[in-house]
Amino acid sequence: MKKTLLLTTVAILSGIAIQAQTVWNFSNAPFGASPSVTFTSTFTTTDGLTVGTDGTALFSLTSNSKTIDGTAYTYRLQTGGGGANVAPSFIPTTRYLSFNVSGGCTINVGMISSNSSSVRTLIIVNADQSVVDSIPNVIGSSAATYTYNYTGKASKLYLYSRSSGINFYYLSATNVVTSVRNILASKGVSFDGTEIINSKSLPIEVYNLLGKKMVSANTSISTKNFQRGIYIVRVKGADDALKICL
Repeated sequence: MKKTLLLTTVAILSGIAIQAQTVWNFSNAPFGASPSVTFTSTFTTTDGLTVGTDGTALFSLTSNSKTIDGTAYTYRLQTGGGGANVAPSFIPTTRYLSFNVSGGCTINVGMISSNSSSVRTLIIVNADQSVVDSIPNVIGSSAATYTYNYTGKASKLYLYSRSSGINFYYLSATNVVTSVRNILASKGVSFDGTEIINSKSLPIEVYNLLGKKMVSANTSISTKNFQRGIYIVRVKGADDALKICL
């Protein structure tokens, strides 16, 4: 059992990339387009950035020239308003940017308030809401880089405006985790940052890297009480597996 699990773990690790620094420039592909684009559904880029919308409160990509720290940008991603969340949760439901990190990281955001005379606040929250923080005083008189150092655990991070619009020109982060593949996705098994989703009620098992079975169920499994670390999710009787990092 342990030998098989170890081999499976190696295979899954090969499908996960952890990048020293990832930069998303909204003037470049897959974003920059002419003359403008409105994002009516959530999508995730191949290098790990999710642009989230509920289909009604939308992002727009429009041409706009700004220079930040010596780099010229020709497009901006406009929130068009604040990112909504359903209290008491701080997790946004629309107009958010999100990505996965392996732990502490440095985030740089090139942005500007959409109103030249009003300041904005960018909210940063991780998936289990153990970290809820912000970048305040985003001014509208000039576009600039704002830096935030995240010191929490491995998680999905969400960024959104507290209220009213912010225009993004670029976003960068260290220690971004990109899932190259999820070989259990076709079986309805995936991970959203806090829960192992088991949409087809299959018999799934979760192991730690020492080969110890942590839990098994035919339902979705919350990971909120799991210790920080790497786990392997398997469908009982199948060779496929999914690596998750908490």
